[in-house]
Amino acid sequence: MRSEFLIPPGFKDHVSFDAYVEHEYKNNIIKFFRSNGFDLVKTPLIDFLDSSNHNNFLIANKKNEESLKIRNDITPQIIRIASSRLLNKSRPLKLCYYGEVVRKNGSMLRPERQFLQVGAETIGSNRIEADIEVINLAYQSLSKIGIKEITLEFSSKIFLRKFFKKINQSKLEKKLTELIKIKDLNNCLKLLKNEEDKSLLLNIFKCTGELKTIKKFLDKLKVDEETETEVKNLKKLVSKIELSKLDRINIDLSELDEKNYHDGLKFTFFSKNVRGEVASGGRYTIKNKNKTETATGFTCFMDTVLRASSFENIAKKILLPFNTDKKIKNNLIKKGFVLFSIFQATSDIKRDAKKFNCNYFLKNNLIKKI
Repeated sequence: MRSEFLIPPGFKDHVSFDAYVEHEYKNNIIKFFRSNGFDLVKTPLIDFLDSSNHNNFLIANKKNEESLKIRNDITPQIIRIASSRLLNKSRPLKLCYYGEVVRKNGSMLRPERQFLQVGAETIGSNRIEADIEVINLAYQSLSKIGIKEITLEFSSKIFLRKFFKKINQSKLEKKLTELIKIKDLNNCLKLLKNEEDKSLLLNIFKCTGELKTIKKFLDKLKVDEETETEVKNLKKLVSKIELSKLDRINIDLSELDEKNYHDGLKFTFFSKNVRGEVASGGRYTIKNKNKTETATGFTCFMDTVLRASSFENIAKKILLPFNTDKKIKNNLIKKGFVLFSIFQATSDIKRDAKKFNCNYFLKNNLIKKI
């Protein structure tokens, strides 16, 4: 018999410190987005079921009612808003958001089936400056909440899309896709008969690493105007993103993007020794009856953010006696302290501060750091 205290696999209770940290980080990131001109929107947890994603939690519905799901990604909802209620707003449209998402199945890198997304999107601009802005926004957001030793990885669907268009064989494409996912270049080459096809795929795989080491292979991918523009954009992005000395930029053009709405440049943030993506985003196209427009944006995955955080930028928590003067309490709040009162007298306030996860305590009306 199942215990009444168990919860389903892939879900968890966020208690005490974790819940507080996630809340603080979310607020800090959204505040930073807002200060950079991104308007906050809020979308519903429940949406209509569509065929765009199969990892959905379905909601039981009555006969003849439309099928519903719990959202598993917020970006498609932002696309819907931009294509409907905000269709006539001036472009570029800059929006930010936060909210819980739920997925039917977890993955090896992200076994969690419910987590908080916090993100930003720029809609209606095809200029590279829009990508530079959102990538810098993502990087600065992560840096501000104490994420260190960041790796920013660029990829793009355009080059593999050109490759598959060139071979033009659906059965072969399916086999190659499975092999590319696991980076099995040797078996990919064995399936190809044409030497030009082999050379193109080989150069795509060689475009893995820092720009300075792959530049000559990247230049060989300029087979038409679209790929030439993408190579130029990749080089410009790498030159315009300013990282700290401990952070680095990689390129991997053999990476397959699982999200079906990205159709060009994609970027992913990782943190050293931490499982999963800290944040990811990219370029996509919005198509509706009235017009087609391009967009770029990203999402921070707060479950991974918590694992990667150094917790340096969390508000200061101070232990103090319950009867502390109100003026002193107000002054502490103004200084950014979180107050934790104890109701009884204590013989060792420093010990009690540690017990309640406080990094400061008040003794004789003086602030003491642990």
